[in-house]
Amino acid sequence: MRNELHGTVSAIEFRDELLKKGWPDDRGVAELVKARGPEAQTYAIRAQASAELLGVWSAPRHCFLYPDFQFHHSGAIRKDVAGLLAVLPSEDDRGGWRQTFWLYSPHPLLDDRTPAEIFIDDPTRVIAVAREEFLGDRDATW
Repeated sequence: MRNELHGTVSAIEFRDELLKKGWPDDRGVAELVKARGPEAQTYAIRAQASAELLGVWSAPRHCFLYPDFQFHHSGAIRKDVAGLLAVLPSEDDRGGWRQTFWLYSPHPLLDDRTPAEIFIDDPTRVIAVAREEFLGDRDATW
């Protein structure tokens, strides 16, 4: 794991750095997507449970947070998130950190930019890279 400013960083330092990004919690996601009614409080939890949204566990806050690359500027969840999450390995990743570390680490097949950064404008490219890396699908890339 590399951080351009600090050289090599530990997983704990990287996690703490990511947690400082101010990602929304369940309530914040409900506000973003303009969820209403009694189901608003559980909207993010249900989306996470159905693999439509990636959540990462924040021990200090005792809740899941949802990385911002998954949301349009309008607040809606990007439709391609579910396709990406279907490719990323999720076994033994109940807290979502293994997936999140991959998404926020520079990747050589993405010109050393992070998958989360590229996903915003080119989700198909990120999904193809993930398919190649995790599923060995050589036909998934250009």
